[in-house]
Amino acid sequence: MRKNDKILITVLLLIFTINVFPINKPHIINIYREKYHAANKNWAIGQDENGTMYFGNDVGLLEYDGIEWKLSQLPKSRLVRSLAVLSDKTVFTGGYEEFGRWDRGISGQLKYTSLSDGLNKSVLKNNDFWKIWVVKDKVYFQSFTSIFVYDQDGLRQISPGDSFLFLAKVGEQLIVQKMGGALYLLNDERLDKIEGSDFFNNTDVRVILPYTKGGYLLGTATKGIYIYDGKSFSEWNKSLSSITSTKELNCGILTSRGTYYLGTILDGIYEVNEQGEILNQISSENMLQNNTILSLYEDNLNNIWAALDRGIAYIQYIENMSCFTDIGGNTGAVYDATIWNNKFFIGTNQGAFYIDEKDMSATNPLSNMKLINGTQGQVWSFSIIDDKLYCGHNRGIKAIDKNMQVSVPYQSAGVYDIIKTTFGNRDVLLLSTYVSLAILDNTTGKSHHLSAISEPIVKSEIDHLGNIWLEHANRGIYRCQISENLENIEYYSYYGGDSNDGLPYKMKMFKVGGRIVLLGNDKFYTYDDIADSIVPNAILNECFVNIRDLKRVVAIDKNTFWALAGSSIYKFSYDGYRAQILESYNLGMNLSLVNSYENISVVNDSISIVCLDNGYLLYDKSKYGGDTHFKLLSPYLESLQIADTHGKFSYINLSEPAEIPSKYNNVTFYFSVQDMFASNYAVQYMLKGVDNEWSTPQRINKVSYARLAEGRYSLMIRSVDNIGNFSDTVSYEFEVLPPWYNTTWAYLVYILIFVTISYIVWLLILRRYRNLHLQKIRFRETKRLRILADELQNEIEQKKAELLTQTSSIVHKNELLLKIKDIVSDLDLKNKGNISSNQKINALLNNNLNSDDDWKMFLIKFEEKHTGFFKRLKELYPQLTNTDLRLCACLRLNLETKEIASLMNLSIRTVENNRYRLRKKLNIPSTQNLIEFFLSKNI
Repeated sequence: MRKNDKILITVLLLIFTINVFPINKPHIINIYREKYHAANKNWAIGQDENGTMYFGNDVGLLEYDGIEWKLSQLPKSRLVRSLAVLSDKTVFTGGYEEFGRWDRGISGQLKYTSLSDGLNKSVLKNNDFWKIWVVKDKVYFQSFTSIFVYDQDGLRQISPGDSFLFLAKVGEQLIVQKMGGALYLLNDERLDKIEGSDFFNNTDVRVILPYTKGGYLLGTATKGIYIYDGKSFSEWNKSLSSITSTKELNCGILTSRGTYYLGTILDGIYEVNEQGEILNQISSENMLQNNTILSLYEDNLNNIWAALDRGIAYIQYIENMSCFTDIGGNTGAVYDATIWNNKFFIGTNQGAFYIDEKDMSATNPLSNMKLINGTQGQVWSFSIIDDKLYCGHNRGIKAIDKNMQVSVPYQSAGVYDIIKTTFGNRDVLLLSTYVSLAILDNTTGKSHHLSAISEPIVKSEIDHLGNIWLEHANRGIYRCQISENLENIEYYSYYGGDSNDGLPYKMKMFKVGGRIVLLGNDKFYTYDDIADSIVPNAILNECFVNIRDLKRVVAIDKNTFWALAGSSIYKFSYDGYRAQILESYNLGMNLSLVNSYENISVVNDSISIVCLDNGYLLYDKSKYGGDTHFKLLSPYLESLQIADTHGKFSYINLSEPAEIPSKYNNVTFYFSVQDMFASNYAVQYMLKGVDNEWSTPQRINKVSYARLAEGRYSLMIRSVDNIGNFSDTVSYEFEVLPPWYNTTWAYLVYILIFVTISYIVWLLILRRYRNLHLQKIRFRETKRLRILADELQNEIEQKKAELLTQTSSIVHKNELLLKIKDIVSDLDLKNKGNISSNQKINALLNNNLNSDDDWKMFLIKFEEKHTGFFKRLKELYPQLTNTDLRLCACLRLNLETKEIASLMNLSIRTVENNRYRLRKKLNIPSTQNLIEFFLSKNI
């Protein structure tokens, strides 16, 4: 929600029409009144180059772009008495003890910066700043006691100590009156007295405007209005001065039409010409909400805005039209009008009124209308027949003669419309009545109803084939043929209504070149006499394709017509082959046609009367020489808001194409169309990349798109009027960036991750294949090693067997030798004589028992089986002797003591002793078996 939305603003929009106009200047004036907080004063008015209006108000600074009102408040909600618009980006304002500048940021919102904060508070005390003017590169702020000038060099005071009334700007010249004294020109921040201006002592000069030939027009509050030609002062118009002196002149402007608008405190606005003659007066008696005019401003469409003591008034001029309304309701709603016998007549729901033709464009013509006695009631239409004015009336026909006397030639039923025609040699009147079509013999005065169609008929027409077309008051259309005696309807066809023929329920009709054209639901239809059917009229439908709420078509001449819509009027040409809209007029919000009985009365080729529910519009082409067609102004992009899904928003600088983060993909464009308030403009938009066609025309000032996908977009906006004319297209390109996971860097990361994963996968696959390959190699190697192991095992077993064999052989040999030795010893004891021989034998046996060769062979075989055994054992236990090592080898072979004794050629006792000594050397506890020790140690 915007800051302004938090401020309660009560808006009451009331719309009126002023019925006073310059002679020979056909215009329409609409008054719009805006009231904020019921009754707020509006002090100053300005406009920027884009058409946005600014108002200094009791509650702050108001903006209006034709669609939306915005309120920007000063600190402490101080009122704004004066303003000056430098551009759509910068506005200067002044108020009570305060002045400063508003600057518009990229958000489109105005932000206030005080320029007076740095001043001594005593200078500002109780001071209101009443006028602000921008002259070249300087800004002047004026209060009753001081004038400050602001430029790029800073802020400074002019002529301190003086008191001033109002600072006025004429062209690039600034003029100020010292309080109750003379006038001064402000030149280069210096006050130069205007000679002779002491004439204005003791009065207030409220208005200083340019006058012809470089002069000035000076309006005072109580002494009238004067002209200054550069040398002397002279009264402008005594009659006008006498009026403004009593009404207290307060403000004024010179309009682009060359007339002066003078605002008063007591009596509203006077429009005067160059001679000081009053052309119009706009006051509370004819539409202003109140008569106190505080400021006047002419906008870029040459329409006038008035700041009132209560509200804001808007005075709109539309070329080629003059508007006259009956504020008091004395005449009522107008249904028809005509000019006859040098008099101007209007038919209303109260009767027939008239004034002299020359007064129909005078001031307040409706207030001067005279009711024709005898016509009281509802007057539907006028027809000039046989030098009489016939009125279609709710009590029949009222015939008015030149003396304003009324007769009643027919009163059987209410009559809507009257047509004079000829059947055979008979002049008759076709009467569209409340109950049926009636025929009145203009010669005999006799009438009769054609009862075959007993329906209320509001209009009748005769086509080129002699068919009579009847428009029902509330539904379809009849086409019929009547008998030669004019007493009966021979046959008829019905279209629309409840006929189920696909045509609109309610239709209006008009005639083009003798042919009937029907209008219903904004579509045109034509009777095809060859096919005897109603068919769409492609030419007219194409011409009015963009126009809605069409009410009725009225013929001006053979090929020119008026088309009435809900709030617009169109003048177009159509010859049966080509249709073209020639002129278009927006009635505005304050004028309305008579509902269901919309009508334009064509007086002649130049003058037409648009009938309103409280007056009429006067169209007089003879007094108009311009062209109603002009180039439509393009919309102006003000700001771009981006927001995320949580409502967090920011604004984008529109000076260059935007790159919008994907998180903020909800976008809102704010824009304005110059003069949308005064003109019947709408806006169309299309977002390339989302929309395939232009939107329907809408009176909006913003457009939003939610959750835009990433990509490039181009917003296109154009203004369109009510007849389908387009302005140049304004476009703005922007890009919604992809989310972080869809950016180039993200894709690079994705590629890197993919490559990394691929590399890891490749490594894993490679590793797997390597493992498989290694497994195969290992399998083959294992197989080979198994084979080798088997071979080695076989070899070990073989070595072991050989070692065992060798050991067993040595043991057995030693045992055998011992036995032999024992035998020899026994023999030696028996044969003591042969001692030497026995000794030799014992010596030989002992040598064989202690053969080193046997041990060497044993050790070789043992080392082959237990490689490094002795080396490791010696390293671990260096104190072991060779005998100990031999014993260790025997123990490693798990030999028993007896086998060890045999192998080592020792006694068992000796082996036991050796084993004991070895246990000590190896530090083996007595509880542990020596053989288990060597086996467990795996030595």
